[in-house]
Amino acid sequence: MSAVILTFPSKRQQRADGAGAAVAIAAARMGYRPHLAARAARLTRRDVMEGHKSAARAVADMKAVLALAARAPSGGAA
Repeated sequence: MSAVILTFPSKRQQRADGAGAAVAIAAARMGYRPHLAARAARLTRRDVMEGHKSAARAVADMKAVLALAARAPSGGAA
């Protein structure tokens, strides 16, 4: 008889994945390109996994940053 060990994601990992998905969807709706949406999602997941922020706070903060960046005039920072 062989044993199969199943590993299930932790609650924190599940929350981080959900936060990342929410940010990716929000970034896509704001008109960001897929690679930038994926980067924002990855940063959000990292904040949640490292325990710096709750999932809700991480999503809210990243959405605020994305919205601010979308409104900024193009041409780079001064």
